[in-house]
Amino acid sequence: MLRHFKPPQDRARVRDHQDNPGNVRRQPGSFVITGAPVIDGRIPQRLEIRQLRKNNAQWNLYLLALNRFQQMDRSDVSSYYQLSGIHGRPYTEWDGVPVIHNRGYCLHTSSLFATWHRPYVAAFEQVLYHIVQEVATSIDNDTYDEYKNAASTFRHPYWDWAAASSDGSPVLPAPVSDSPYIVLDLPNGSQTVNNPLYQFKFTSSDLSSLPNPPFSVWQNTMRYPSNRSAAATSQNALVSQQISQSQDSYAQRLLNLLQAYPRFANFSSSAWTPNSPAYDSLESLHNQIHGLVGNGGHMAWTDYSGFDPIFWLHHAQIDRVLAIWQALYPNSYVEASTEVFESAAIAQGARVDVNTPLKPFRNDTDGNFWTSATASNVENFGYSYPEIQGKSMSEVKAAVNALYAASSGEITSRRSNEAPMKAVPGPPSTGNYTEWLSNIRVAKDALDQTFFVHIFLGDFDPDPKTWTFEPNLVGSHAVLTPYVMTRDPAQSTIVTGQIPLTRALRADEQKGLLDMKDEDKTKEYLRRNLHWRVTTMDDKDVPRDRVPDLKISVVTANVRAADADDEFPVWDELKVQQDITSGKPAGLGSGDDV
Repeated sequence: MLRHFKPPQDRARVRDHQDNPGNVRRQPGSFVITGAPVIDGRIPQRLEIRQLRKNNAQWNLYLLALNRFQQMDRSDVSSYYQLSGIHGRPYTEWDGVPVIHNRGYCLHTSSLFATWHRPYVAAFEQVLYHIVQEVATSIDNDTYDEYKNAASTFRHPYWDWAAASSDGSPVLPAPVSDSPYIVLDLPNGSQTVNNPLYQFKFTSSDLSSLPNPPFSVWQNTMRYPSNRSAAATSQNALVSQQISQSQDSYAQRLLNLLQAYPRFANFSSSAWTPNSPAYDSLESLHNQIHGLVGNGGHMAWTDYSGFDPIFWLHHAQIDRVLAIWQALYPNSYVEASTEVFESAAIAQGARVDVNTPLKPFRNDTDGNFWTSATASNVENFGYSYPEIQGKSMSEVKAAVNALYAASSGEITSRRSNEAPMKAVPGPPSTGNYTEWLSNIRVAKDALDQTFFVHIFLGDFDPDPKTWTFEPNLVGSHAVLTPYVMTRDPAQSTIVTGQIPLTRALRADEQKGLLDMKDEDKTKEYLRRNLHWRVTTMDDKDVPRDRVPDLKISVVTANVRAADADDEFPVWDELKVQQDITSGKPAGLGSGDDV
C-alpha cells in the first residue's frame, strides 16, 4: 500500500546536488544539468509513452511525480513553471543567466535547434527523476522493491507521432487527451488523480507574468481552444482527429529525413539554404506537430509551448530522432553558421558553432555551459533509446525501416465519402522509382504570428475551418513564431518545409486517376490537382499572394530501392519541376530562386 502522501507543495523541494541533482533552491548559477543518475552502470532507455504505460509501477510513479512537479513552488529554479518558462515567456533571467534580448532562451531557425533542446529535456528529466524517487519511498514493504526498481530506471517517455499504432488507436495517446482526471491502478486499489498530461494549471501570479491575451486569462494550458475568452476549453478530440489525419505525412517526412539528409546543416534547421531544394528539416517537422496540437493554444507559440505537458513528450521524440540520425551519420554534425533569429542569450547575426554555449544550461559549478560538442552523446545525460543502444548502423536502419517505411506506405483512401480501398503499397522493393515532394518557402514573420500552409491533392471544402480535416489534405506545414513578432522586411528570416506527395499520388493511381509511370501525365495531374492555402491559428484564410515570400514548388528525385531491410534507398539529387506551379498564386516560376 502507499503511505499517506503529503501535499505536493510540502514535498516539492528536492534535496541538494549529490542526493538530488535537481539542485532546487540553490543560489543562482548553481543548477548543474547532469541528467538522471545511472545505477550500476546500466544506462536506462527512454520509452515511447504507450510502452511505458505497460509498466504499471513506472506509469504510476510518472504521473504521481509529474503532479508534484507541476505544483512546486514557483520561486524554485527547478519548478515546472520555471523550467517551462526557459523556452519563452516570461522572458526573465533563469538561474543567473542574463536575458540580453527580450525573448526566451530557446534557439529556433538555428543550426543549434536540436542540440539546444537536448540539455533542456535532460534538465526536466533530471528533476522529475528525483521526484519519482521520493514517490517510490512512499510505498509500503509488500511492493516496495518493485517500485524502487521501477524508480531507479525511470526516464522521461517520448511520444512517437510518426509510428502507426498497432491496435488502430489514435496517434494522440488517450492519457494525454481524454480527461483532466486519470485512474491509476495503485497497490492499495484504484485512485483517481489529476491528469498531469492533460494540462498544466496556472496560478494568478503565473498569469500576471504572461502578458499576452488570451494567455493572460487562461487558467490552464489549451489545445485547439474553443475561443479566446477566459471560458475557453481545449478541443482535444479535434486535436486527435487532425493528428491522426496527418500521421502519414509525419511518417513520410521523418523517413525522408533519416534516409536522405546526410548533412546536419540541412537536417537540423528550418532556415532556408538558397539554391538547395532540400527544404525539409527536423525543426520544420517539429513545427508541424506544434501547430496541430496547439491550433491557437499554448503549443502553437514558442513563447508559451513549454508549459503544455505534451511539449516534453514531443521534444523527447525530437531528441530521439536526432540521436537516431547521429547513429546513421556519425561524420556530420553542427557546422559554423550565422544566427538568423535572436534569442535571450544570442544575437541575430552572431556566429555559432559546435562549441557555442547552450545557455542557460550549465554542466559544472565553474560556470561552464553545455555545448553541442559536449551534448553530442545522449549517454552523457544518462539515457539512451531502443533503436540505437548497442546497435550497429545496419540494425539502426532496419529499426527505422520497420517503424516508418510501413507507416508511410500503408494508407487508405483519402476520400472519406468513398468505400475504403486496399492499402496503398509502399515504394518498389527493387529497381528505381520517383519521389514527388512539395516544397514550401516563406518568411517566418510573414503574418506576424504562427500560421499554416496546407497542401491538397484534389478538391476541398472552401471553409478553412475544415482544412486540417479534409480527406484530400496531403499535409499542413506550420511556421512557428513567438506570440509577438513584427515583420521587418530588411531582416526577414526565410524558412522552409516539405510535404511528400508520392503516397497520395499512389492512392490516386490505384483509383485509376493517373499513371505514375508517365512523368508528363503525372505533372499534368499535379498542375490540375495540386492546391495550397494559408490560414492563421484562428482558421482565417489568408490570400496566397498576400503572404510575403511564399513560394510553393514541386521537386522530384530518382530513387533506387534498397536491396535489403537493413539498407536505405539511394536518392539522386532533387530536381525542381517549375512548370507545375508556375503562374499560380505564390507558385514558383521560371526565374525564381530555388
